[in-house]
Amino acid sequence: MTRFLFLALAVVWSTAATGQSRPRAIADGETLEGVSVGPTIAVFRGVPFAAPPVGELRWRPPTRHRPRTGIRNATEFSASCAQSDRLQAWLKSIAATFGTVAKVDATPMVSSEDCLYLNVWTGNLSRRQARQPVMVWIHGGSNLNGEGFSPLYDGNALAMKGVVVVTINYRLGVFGFMAHPALTAESPNRSSGNYGLLDQIEALRWVARNISAFGGDPGRVTVFGESAGSIDIMHLMASPLATGLFHRAIAESGAPMAAIALLTLAHGAGVAVGKALASDSANPLLGLRAAPTQAVLAAGARVMAGGQLFGPIADGWVIPDVTARIFEAGNQQRVPILIGSNALELSTLRVFMPAVERTVGGYEKWVGQTFGAATPRILALYPVKTPDQVDGRSLEAFTDVLFTCPTRIAARAMAKVGTPVFLYQFTRVLPGGETLGAFHSIEIAYVFGNPAPWLPREAVDERLSAAMMAYWVRFAATGDPNGGSEPQWPRYGPSAEYLELGSTVRAGRALKHDVCDLIEPGLRARWAAGG
Repeated sequence: MTRFLFLALAVVWSTAATGQSRPRAIADGETLEGVSVGPTIAVFRGVPFAAPPVGELRWRPPTRHRPRTGIRNATEFSASCAQSDRLQAWLKSIAATFGTVAKVDATPMVSSEDCLYLNVWTGNLSRRQARQPVMVWIHGGSNLNGEGFSPLYDGNALAMKGVVVVTINYRLGVFGFMAHPALTAESPNRSSGNYGLLDQIEALRWVARNISAFGGDPGRVTVFGESAGSIDIMHLMASPLATGLFHRAIAESGAPMAAIALLTLAHGAGVAVGKALASDSANPLLGLRAAPTQAVLAAGARVMAGGQLFGPIADGWVIPDVTARIFEAGNQQRVPILIGSNALELSTLRVFMPAVERTVGGYEKWVGQTFGAATPRILALYPVKTPDQVDGRSLEAFTDVLFTCPTRIAARAMAKVGTPVFLYQFTRVLPGGETLGAFHSIEIAYVFGNPAPWLPREAVDERLSAAMMAYWVRFAATGDPNGGSEPQWPRYGPSAEYLELGSTVRAGRALKHDVCDLIEPGLRARWAAGG
């Protein structure tokens, strides 16, 4: 009885002096006051899940947030994690194709190192229903940019479908993924870097402790993410530290086959940052931790301009080995997975693609440099007869190299260990956007049910979004996207079944099997050599 009374008091509704009702919930002993959005959904914004990683906590694993007494205002989103503001320019480059640049939000980004906060949308705060499945969103942005509160990630529409939605921030770039010999030496785990992944793990621990107070089921947690967020989910599946913290995974446009640095090599970028900041070589951490945020960002940018990167690391602790090899060995978490990619990802990611001379001869030279002995067959699969075909064919080929085929390998690795796998390819091409095709990130608006104001929207898009939301929510609830009126989604198996999500929704088999059979040996050789 005492436990029942405590739980009943954990969620209450207050009435402000204005007479407006405000939702409340207790998390880690702290009373949070959020806001109501519509008649059924409550949202709690800017909820701390770890102590601010500043000062002496910069470049350390996250530590528990210390709750405050009284009532904490959870009505405003927090700052983004410290970063350069590149996303707005990227969105404008997409909108330019449709002539809608003016519709892209021009509000300057506010970022800070004090950024370890999350947001919760729930329609089950009163717990009049059974506990609902939980969906935790990990945003993309190359682990350099992004935040958990973009308008595209608003969880209201998904929450109305019967799930509790959580979106999170995590440290980025030089703050989230910088390794350094001195940091490794001071660590009891002899590890450094991967602070952004540790933030994600800490957020999942917060969910495990607290989500029942928001009407969510801690035994049905689905992590879902796109691009770097999807790749990070794969790293979490390979991490012993994340074991048991989630029960299903949705990976959009990012498989575990992305390049990953080994710790000893990753140290070089951190040393270069220390030199750029003129940090004392005798005590480099003192200067690194004392440097202003903007100075560290600038130093990180200079290091990246020189060809060194900041990203997840095979450090022997958070990630025991190259993630692709962990999947190949079958040592990843065996949870149901829904995984896929978009048909022309590289049309908006040209920065990751080697330059191609737009002539037939230039294209053939590029294919030879990229695919080596497989060149004759690649040219047959991606034929170019005239210069105006070069751009489209090269984008298609590199999309398959970086997305389609690595995703197939991940699906195979998961099916091999006997876990349910559901593979998709998103193919919807918007009117006026034929040159972009089904570009990187386009599916997010459909998954969250939040139309992007700078993109055209037709009736077919409304139907596709409704179908995808239904599939995603059912998968979060049961581990199987099927069970509604939408077309049957076949489980991935020996015939390489998948679902096409486009102007029509239909099942298919053996997606790009001829191409991927050529590409996979080279990818596997790279992983065997260390990522």
